[in-house]
Amino acid sequence: MAATRRRPMRTVGAAPTGTPSPPTAPPAATGSPNVSEPRSAPAVPGPSGPPARVGGAVAALVVAGLTLIVPALGLSLGLWFFVLVANVPGVILGIMALWRIPDAVQVERYIRFTWACNFAYVALSVVFVVPVIVFAALAMLLGF
Repeated sequence: MAATRRRPMRTVGAAPTGTPSPPTAPPAATGSPNVSEPRSAPAVPGPSGPPARVGGAVAALVVAGLTLIVPALGLSLGLWFFVLVANVPGVILGIMALWRIPDAVQVERYIRFTWACNFAYVALSVVFVVPVIVFAALAMLLGF
């Protein structure tokens, strides 16, 4: 069995050995203190902030679009009141999120609004679906 080599112990509070010294500032330029030298601009400007979350906006819009299946199914069954709970605000806010892509703050805001509409829609659709299931089960038990 090969023995592993142990690192030497150091005392508590001592600086680790072998660390590079902190960088020092360049010496001050000689000349009059009132004259400032122009700085050169970087060739490629760095990003000013994080990129907009395009994937999150697309996911929110896809889920908002999928929530339109429930009103379509209710309409096909003759239950017209399901159209009243269509997630139209979620779809519109998802489109707005994709429309505002260059502005990351606006994209984040509309993504939050879209997901809030999606979750509210799911909660509201449960309120509508449970009575329909109960009435359908009751109708089957009574033989209608």
